[in-house]
Amino acid sequence: MTTIRRLGPWTHARAEASAFLAIHRNGRLVRSGRGLSAWFLTAGGTSLVEVPADDRDNVVAVSAVTRDFQAVTAQGVVTWRAADPLLLGERLDFSVDPRTGFPNAEPVAQVGALIDGLVKAAVERHVGARDVATLLADGIGALQQAVEAALAATRQFEEIGVALAGVRLSDLSPSPELVRALRQPTLERLQQGADEATFARRAAAVEKEAAIAQNETRARIRLEEERAALIARERDNARARSEAEAEAARIAAESASETQAIGATAAAQARGVAADAEAAATRAIDGARLEAERARAEIARSMPDIVVIAEALRHGMASAKIGTLNLGPDIVAQLGDAFGAALAAPRKGA
Repeated sequence: MTTIRRLGPWTHARAEASAFLAIHRNGRLVRSGRGLSAWFLTAGGTSLVEVPADDRDNVVAVSAVTRDFQAVTAQGVVTWRAADPLLLGERLDFSVDPRTGFPNAEPVAQVGALIDGLVKAAVERHVGARDVATLLADGIGALQQAVEAALAATRQFEEIGVALAGVRLSDLSPSPELVRALRQPTLERLQQGADEATFARRAAAVEKEAAIAQNETRARIRLEEERAALIARERDNARARSEAEAEAARIAAESASETQAIGATAAAQARGVAADAEAAATRAIDGARLEAERARAEIARSMPDIVVIAEALRHGMASAKIGTLNLGPDIVAQLGDAFGAALAAPRKGA
């Protein structure tokens, strides 16, 4: 859009830096340039032409039918610019109102319609010569190359002063029904792959479970073997302890028997020694007693009878603890005779 400012009979027109402005007066080009700014008489028969000098993107969406009568849609963007602004301004109506600065027509839309038509023709030629399977297998790259080649071969853009900056096709899709139909084999194949993966996973799980069960069984077997070995070792240890205890008891019994035998022998020897000592003591005592009796007998033989009798009576009464002694007439007569004899006998040493 051209900026218009009026000052009396004069009008000032200014274009942006991204636009090309051409000023014509009475059908003759007066001034032109990019980002131009100029004064002109309002009533002087001046006309303004503003052509965009920047790159413009034109969105395209084209539908076509393949050789096997399947509808596909291609979408993309075609970028163009004014290679010759004056020529483009002559071929298309890029004029603006000198009073307001607004364009009098829609020339950019006309350029877009031209691009759409050329792209559609190129897409239809490429798509119509192939079936849908081949088209989708080739992909969007092959279609873009075909469209670029077709647009480069035409001279319509050059004739109107337009240059193409690039073609970018981003999507090539069939109809939804065809998409579902084409997707089904892939889905089936993927499902088969998923089923096979599931079966393989299950088989691997079964194998792992079997391996785990085998490992558990082997572990139980090893545990039972170790337990049996432990029981056997404990049994052997118990047998060894029993044998050791029995041997110790036997040795202790033998030791006790030997000790008892030794003790009995020693006791017997001690008893024999004691008996011998006692016998010797008895013999000694008996000998002493015998000697004493002999001495007393010798003494008694040398003493008078009355003394002997009196001594016997004294000992007898002392040993028998007799308080009173009754003597019969015979005993008294005998004692008197003995006493008389004793008095009549001469004393020793007289």
